[in-house]
Amino acid sequence: MTLINSPLNSATKLKSAIEAISPEVDSSILDELCEWTRTKNLKWVSDINGKNAYYVMSDLSIAKNLNASDYRDNWVEVTTSGKNVSSERLAGKGLKLEGDKLANFKKLYEQQNGISLGRINSLWVGNFLHAYSYLVQGSSQVAKGFQELGAKAIEVASTNEIQHTVEPELQKQLIELVAYSNVGFKFEVAILDSFNPGSHRRWDFVERLPRVIKIYELKARTLSEQDVKATLVDKKYVELALEKYPNKSIEFIFTSPKGINWEAKSYIEEVNENAKKLYPNAKVKVSFIDLQSITERVVNNIIDNSPIESHFFFMKKLREEFTASVGQRTITKLNDSIAEAYKTGRLIKKAKTNNVVPILKLKSAQAA
Repeated sequence: MTLINSPLNSATKLKSAIEAISPEVDSSILDELCEWTRTKNLKWVSDINGKNAYYVMSDLSIAKNLNASDYRDNWVEVTTSGKNVSSERLAGKGLKLEGDKLANFKKLYEQQNGISLGRINSLWVGNFLHAYSYLVQGSSQVAKGFQELGAKAIEVASTNEIQHTVEPELQKQLIELVAYSNVGFKFEVAILDSFNPGSHRRWDFVERLPRVIKIYELKARTLSEQDVKATLVDKKYVELALEKYPNKSIEFIFTSPKGINWEAKSYIEEVNENAKKLYPNAKVKVSFIDLQSITERVVNNIIDNSPIESHFFFMKKLREEFTASVGQRTITKLNDSIAEAYKTGRLIKKAKTNNVVPILKLKSAQAA
């Protein structure tokens, strides 16, 4: 019997299993998870159709040099009904298996890995994205090693710990921030995929201007050449944009809070140099803009269209809720603006009400 997780075919099988259930999975997540699975000898299980990849969460805890119970102790929450559920702080899906579901999983695990899980009453497992998200959490030295490898994870300093987010969480912050403004971004724009009849694609967000349509592709990690090629060549997003918006100029904008590597930058330059050949009879430009530049524009729009009295409370919200999407420079500029407004009298600090009657005066009044 050939084991599905044997060293010779693990990476290939793992990629195939994940892509079968999630064809648009981010390539860097896939590559990094495959590398971790190989170097840490992590075991995983696909379903009976060979799709998806589920990991035993206690195995991942051990791989991070933590107690086997770390996931259960720190990433499982108890609902008001008393049911244990996987924390929403992790991406993907975590499941507690019991009864028949556990029996079926144990059978698949032994078939695919050649190892028995033994006699257990329950087991926490996570799909590939949940496993990835858990691996890049924490402050242990091994966890930090996963973080360094995990380019997808966004590092945000908070109370001397490293927190991480992925694209859905990053986009959620951006959607909420834009909702306070007059900036005309439209999120999750669905389009028919003419290259794959019966299917569709989604652009992260679109901005329709009089002279140009700007389409944004959001990445949570450093933009790579592979990301650009997957979007422009494999998914053909520019061609789909030209179909969706005929006779319009198209600017396709990649954005990330973690910048762009030189290979991706060079490839984008090549695309622009050959744009007339690649996209005949159309005006197309491909570019990259730091996410912090986009959010600074949104923040400035909010400030320009709101009373100065609200700026202090807005700054507090930025610091607490938009740490992954808004740059510190933007927050510092707003803080300086508020400080200057206090100095010039545009903002006035509210006087504290003092209802305390001095004891000496009170005694004097009583004596009189």
